[in-house]
Amino acid sequence: MLVITDGSGEVLGGSPRRVQVGDVVLVPPGGLPGLVGGAPDGLSAISIHFEGEGARWDTPCLCATPAPDGLGEDPSRDAAPPLERLVEENEVHAREFAGSPLMRLIRSERARADDVKRRMLGALQIWSDAFQKVLCARVVFESHPAAIAIAERHLADEIGHNRRLARLHGPSRVPSWDRGIAAASSWFIERMGSASTEERTVLVHFVIERCADVLLTAAQALFPGSNYFSTHAQVDADHFKLGYELLKSFPGLDVASLRGALTEGWQMMNMICQRINDIAEGSGAALDLPPSCGPTGDSQREPSMAPAAE
Repeated sequence: MLVITDGSGEVLGGSPRRVQVGDVVLVPPGGLPGLVGGAPDGLSAISIHFEGEGARWDTPCLCATPAPDGLGEDPSRDAAPPLERLVEENEVHAREFAGSPLMRLIRSERARADDVKRRMLGALQIWSDAFQKVLCARVVFESHPAAIAIAERHLADEIGHNRRLARLHGPSRVPSWDRGIAAASSWFIERMGSASTEERTVLVHFVIERCADVLLTAAQALFPGSNYFSTHAQVDADHFKLGYELLKSFPGLDVASLRGALTEGWQMMNMICQRINDIAEGSGAALDLPPSCGPTGDSQREPSMAPAAE
């Protein structure tokens, strides 16, 4: 619910309309509204998120200021610091992810079925195990003193969280491995060694942590008794701020190269989350599941080399 507290402007979306101080706008589930402030002073509004079924804690309210005479883009955007423009671009990616198939599944009644939740937890576990390696690789390859301190603090905050997730579904999980998630996870691990300090910061704090903030906050409704999801709902936003403050301390930040890392990182996270969705839905659950070949599998048997059924 958007409460206009000052000024006037326009609500963008399916039915654009003018609003002014005192107006209240209700946002339907799945809606991604935007507010454009009217000339000359724009508007102010409060965005209120409700708990319960269909709650959209993952959806920020988009706000903009009109260009002079209603033409062109907001000139203040070009005058904004480069890091702020990168944050804005990151939020565009986050909003797109909020409308992804996995997020739509999490918000649906279908996701409350036990078999869907079981498969979803299994797929999340694959990424959670790999994320521990990403954080360790970052600590190993980091050389900037301030970045080392943040990388070590981040690892200390996250270490063992994959085991906490594993306790939700016990020693036997489905799936135990997936080639799509494994490949995209390996890309992040490799980039911890080949990327610059700034690029590593963007990949870990802007991409992975912002994606996790959206995903795991929404997933709390499916697993209300899990401290894994409630903990991440609290700390992921703080971890994003860690990266933001680190980048803010770097003079002469080259945003052009960081935009490339940002885009690539979100593409890989979307690939991971698409596989999690496919597995949870059941459409991908029969693929790429050699028994007990995951990193925490109990069996020491070699995985079958037989081709997976397509």
